[in-house]
Amino acid sequence: MKTKLYFTTLVISLLLTIGSNAQTICNGEAIRFQETFGTGNSAASLPEGRTTYTYNGSSDLADGYYRLSKSSRGRSEWHNTTDHTGDANGRMMVINAGYTAGEFYKDTVSNLTPGANYSVSLYIMNVNTLGTCGSSAILPKLQFVVEYLAANNTFQSLTTLKSDFIPQSSTPTWVKISSGFMMPGGITSVRYRIINNSNGGCGNDLAIDDITFSQCASLSSLPVKGLKINTVEEAAGGTRILFSTEAEYNTAAMETQKSTDGITWSTIHQQPAAGNSDRYKAYSSSDAASASNTVYYRIRQTDIDGSSTYSAVVSFKGGEKSGSSMNAYPNPFSAKLSVNINAVENETYLITLYSASGAQLRQIRVAARKGSNIAEFDGQQLQKGMYLITAVNSDGSIKFNQKIIKN
Repeated sequence: MKTKLYFTTLVISLLLTIGSNAQTICNGEAIRFQETFGTGNSAASLPEGRTTYTYNGSSDLADGYYRLSKSSRGRSEWHNTTDHTGDANGRMMVINAGYTAGEFYKDTVSNLTPGANYSVSLYIMNVNTLGTCGSSAILPKLQFVVEYLAANNTFQSLTTLKSDFIPQSSTPTWVKISSGFMMPGGITSVRYRIINNSNGGCGNDLAIDDITFSQCASLSSLPVKGLKINTVEEAAGGTRILFSTEAEYNTAAMETQKSTDGITWSTIHQQPAAGNSDRYKAYSSSDAASASNTVYYRIRQTDIDGSSTYSAVVSFKGGEKSGSSMNAYPNPFSAKLSVNINAVENETYLITLYSASGAQLRQIRVAARKGSNIAEFDGQQLQKGMYLITAVNSDGSIKFNQKIIKN
């Protein structure tokens, strides 16, 4: 049966991958969401707001038009085949790409687990028969963006996947592309967008099917693991950003990006990534401007195939005179709990997590530097209820307490 599905316990084996893209391997895969575009003998349109393309359910598809159909033949020169699963009545989205970078499709996925690993995948087919449009044929290529709604009500990217150009073939051929990401703490929903990343014209014609989000016990080819900003501090002539990774796979570059509103971002520093590393890797970058007002920083990691992953966003305001402070977030939390120590000078803090009854559960020692310092607790195994976070400096002269809720 073809429909949009949310899964809770289904565990499936890995599917074979066709194509040359570096693919994410999802170990212990459990499908949480799947868009299959439904079933039916006749053509159908998408709900309002799902695409920037125009529906045409009866005649040849011109540039900028689409339909949901059980056949890939939107024009006479295209392949006439079934959807990816071979269901004779299963629909797919059939598209004649336009001349602008419009959105083929977008939707929201809910009820995801904060802090968990996920893979996202879809199937693409170049619907042109071999030789269509001759040597000047324009090949389909798309960009897949996964993003979440941040606290400042702006969408922040989690991962961006770019496909290779999808070649023509003598027989209908579905190509699978996939990527992986980690859900931020406190976030349960993401928006995804599939964007035209090629030129308009003869040959840029495609079908897409079976968009899948799967929760994974682990991701063996996630380009970067544990990407996070650890400290943002005032430094001579500006601001210093210290960040790190736990492991890297085919990473190419690290970009430090800055924003004054959390919406528009610019790259202020770029450096080579480790490439391949199975151990902790520390990085630093700098911002020549002093932060007298609140600014935002994030790290954009680019893979060798052009895909990218982003760290969580950290806010910073220099010149604070009101003393050190602590903030634990999100509150309530579900999986990962972040603790931000904003220090007015270099100082060591002992951060402790207690149960409501006063039992010590977790402890982290942080060598805080002047500025914002981020520590993280893994709270996935904690029971729901109230907890207490404390932070004490080395001589006991500074102590912070905050009650938090696990939901």
